[in-house]
Amino acid sequence: MLKVLLLCAIELTGVTGKDLRARAFFDANNVRVGDPLVLTVDFLGEAEFSDLHPPALSKAVDRGDWRLDDVSAKTETYRDARRLTYRVRPMREGVVWFPALEFSYSGASGERRTVRANAIPVHARGGAQVVVAGMDEAAEEESMPAPPALVVDPLWGLPPGAAPVSEDETFAWRKACSSPSADAFLPFGFPAARLNEATCAVREGQWARALGVCRRLEWRVGQTPEIEQTMVAAIALRTGNPNAELPVWRQVMRPIMRFAWAGRAGIVLGGVAAIALLFWLLGRAVRALACVAVVLSAMCVLGETVETVTTNADGSVTKTTVMRGGNGGFSFSMSSTSGGSGGKGVSLPRGFGGDPFGSDPFDMFANFDPFGGGRGARRKVDVGVSLEPDKFPVDVGEDFRLVLSVETPRSVALTENLSLSIEESGLLQQTGSGQTMRPVQAKNPTNVVTRFVFPMRAVAPVAGPLHYSVAGECVSRSRGFSFFRQATPFSSGRRTARFCASPLPEEGRPDDFGGIVAEGVDVFELPDLIKVCTNDIVTITYKVRPRGYVPPMWQPRDVAFEWMRRNGGDGRLQEIEYRRYFVADGTPETPRLSVSYWDPRAKRYKTASAGGTKLVYMSD
Repeated sequence: MLKVLLLCAIELTGVTGKDLRARAFFDANNVRVGDPLVLTVDFLGEAEFSDLHPPALSKAVDRGDWRLDDVSAKTETYRDARRLTYRVRPMREGVVWFPALEFSYSGASGERRTVRANAIPVHARGGAQVVVAGMDEAAEEESMPAPPALVVDPLWGLPPGAAPVSEDETFAWRKACSSPSADAFLPFGFPAARLNEATCAVREGQWARALGVCRRLEWRVGQTPEIEQTMVAAIALRTGNPNAELPVWRQVMRPIMRFAWAGRAGIVLGGVAAIALLFWLLGRAVRALACVAVVLSAMCVLGETVETVTTNADGSVTKTTVMRGGNGGFSFSMSSTSGGSGGKGVSLPRGFGGDPFGSDPFDMFANFDPFGGGRGARRKVDVGVSLEPDKFPVDVGEDFRLVLSVETPRSVALTENLSLSIEESGLLQQTGSGQTMRPVQAKNPTNVVTRFVFPMRAVAPVAGPLHYSVAGECVSRSRGFSFFRQATPFSSGRRTARFCASPLPEEGRPDDFGGIVAEGVDVFELPDLIKVCTNDIVTITYKVRPRGYVPPMWQPRDVAFEWMRRNGGDGRLQEIEYRRYFVADGTPETPRLSVSYWDPRAKRYKTASAGGTKLVYMSD
């Protein structure tokens, strides 16, 4: 029986954020009464967690169902989430539901926000009641860290698009998962088998074997959270310390060790190349400065210096020094006044900036341009921008192109720092890489227009114009030494472009439609158990692979939480993983999951589904 506790939200002290999401899970869902479990609560989203202190959760659960140790609480940063962990024990037989806890935090403006984690079912079989009755309610004995659950997906750790596993291997894989042991996974060569081998080795007390398998595996797939959890469990078993952690060097090097051997080699080679490039650039700069010094010295030596002394009416003496190059192409003058009243010290003529004897001696070359390289005083560059779609209006899901036109004088060129910002970017999806068109003649004969084309698709209705801004830099096309060139920044400010995206049709829209716009969606189901006993908890992983857009906060009905999203090398969404808990109550197969979406090519709604895996019930 699922009990409902009417409690206030648990305060996350020190957390300030926006639109947080929460997920909760145990390290195992089929245990015996009194067995120690690790409760994990992850918070995902943009927030400040530096002052987060793990809140007490024991008051939010029924003590007749659960024994939760608040003292065991730990907090850590896990990939893109902030993670809380607690030790928990189920206290009665049957299917026991850990409640869906609600947490409160502060929004960016100080408003109160709430986030709700999912409920978790656990099948607790009868255990040694003497042990259960003897538990100390004040402080429980610390339990060793547990390795992760067995990986049921044989493609775990393989790159996207890897060859599927054959039917014979799939049958053998399911057989090994139903009767797991370290040796049962030896015949398989894919990474998932090695991780399951290490997990079983920890459970069998073979910590040395588990650590060896994990070290070899992380060279192949990188240091994943599952490998880290397995290594921590093996280290705790080796040292007998329930609070064991990874070595400090592994924690510090985690950003690098998360890559496989090829990625690590690339990082090392890239670092060496960057250092070599830095020294090369430094050498070029030193040589350039040396050349400038030689040229200036030669001009001063080959030129002439003329000093003129003038006695003013007030008795002061003014000395004027004029330096001229031998060919008359370089000159500047300095004058100083001494004696009398009102002396002003050293002054520089127009064209120089700063005091050569002041706090910054290099300021005297701020506007120095002896070679005509365009380093003189910056001039304002008139840049015109416009943005328009090639279709108006468009339907949601229809492909179109945004054309950005930038008009500049012929005497300047745009740099690669050009950026286009659209306020309604969350309603649009870029469907390919942008292209730069050849510059064309503007209406003004002294200007040119450079066009940039972006293939786009509207994934949500847009009733009004697009609000955008363009920023970038431009440099002079004049000839000379590029060492003295200086980029001139520009910004268009906030502008509007006409645009309208009509909403999707109401006719034929499924009730569970959540805004997916894709040319196809594939859904796969991976249950962790096939052979079950009545009331066993089956953890189902759904892999959703869309060829289009999926809203950031969307998830199918009846799933517990979203586990992760994977993007391809081009930044497009490739796959989403969801987790679901199913109680094997005698139903002969797992439930089906449906995903509704709008196909922009077929111009109609479609549904993709998965599930219905046959279950084999065994006697307890």
